[in-house]
Amino acid sequence: MKVTGIQVFWMIAIMDIGMTLIMTLTPSLQSAKQDVWIAILVSGCITLIITAITTKTALLYPGQNLVQFSQTILGKWLGKAVVIIYFIQWYTILPIVLRQFTDVIHTMILPATPKPAVMIIMIALTVYVTNSAGIVSIARTTEILGPLIILIILVTLISSINNVDMRYLLPVFADNGISGIINGAIPPASYLGHSVEYLMLASFLYQPQKGTPYAFWAIITAVFIVLISMTMATVTLGTGLAPKMWYPFFEMSRQISLFGFIENFDPLVIVIWVASVFVKLAIYLFITSYGTAQFLNVKNWRMLTWFIAPVVIIFALFPANVTEATANYLLRYWVPFVLPVNMLALPLLLLVVGKMRLSINRAKQGS
Repeated sequence: MKVTGIQVFWMIAIMDIGMTLIMTLTPSLQSAKQDVWIAILVSGCITLIITAITTKTALLYPGQNLVQFSQTILGKWLGKAVVIIYFIQWYTILPIVLRQFTDVIHTMILPATPKPAVMIIMIALTVYVTNSAGIVSIARTTEILGPLIILIILVTLISSINNVDMRYLLPVFADNGISGIINGAIPPASYLGHSVEYLMLASFLYQPQKGTPYAFWAIITAVFIVLISMTMATVTLGTGLAPKMWYPFFEMSRQISLFGFIENFDPLVIVIWVASVFVKLAIYLFITSYGTAQFLNVKNWRMLTWFIAPVVIIFALFPANVTEATANYLLRYWVPFVLPVNMLALPLLLLVVGKMRLSINRAKQGS
């Protein structure tokens, strides 16, 4: 299973764009308010640091993925402990993303449809594309969906220009200060930080040594689109109303009215949501199944998808409401733990120890 650099670009970009737009605008606005655009720039800088550490770590052992080189670098038992920490992230994010997707679809377009039915359809599609050709089929799907998502976002933003009021961005920096901006930057950074999954994806590249620019350009593209989109939502809805909404980007699309008869663009935003969630679930299902198979020495990784999929659906039904599925998970686990530990500390640890180990090995070979 091999993928190209441009396919890795689209996989990372789509994972980052869709859910960051939908799920993190409200907490960012609540903290940063009219300075949300500054908060996105800060989150972009954080994400670039994550990407730099991640890509350098992946280059230490280009033919290996996270499950393999963590044990090569840290030893069998400590390396497995690190992998288990990532398994916790992967196994918990799958049901949460599925539940977030279901809540949005149930709220916006299918209020009378039972939530389990929506979940089963989405997870069935995810299992199908994952089992078809593994990461290859997912990568090819992103090449089709990626440009479509970008086009829909651009059409939505251009169509919203008539509703813009730039006064919603004033005053700059005066009301919120550094603490408000930092607090507003953390939620988007934690979602944009999905570039850390490059630790699993890099080994599938035809030329792993040349994958770094694609990862960086994916993050730059995602940050730019999120910056423009969140700023447009702010100047369209205002800082008084938008922070009280669960999905401001959807509401912005509903305000569009062109020529007196073209309006209600929210179905287009639904396409962005469905496509981005589908890609994210597929990538996480693949790396979870593939990584678990390597960890447990199971030869047929595809078999594990049939065990993981029903577990994901069951756990997706646990949250009682959208608050538990979104805010609690984001603020109690993803932001305080995954961002500093899984996205920054552990990749940095692997990078430092890995470089030291390689230097020692070269010194031994030289002597």
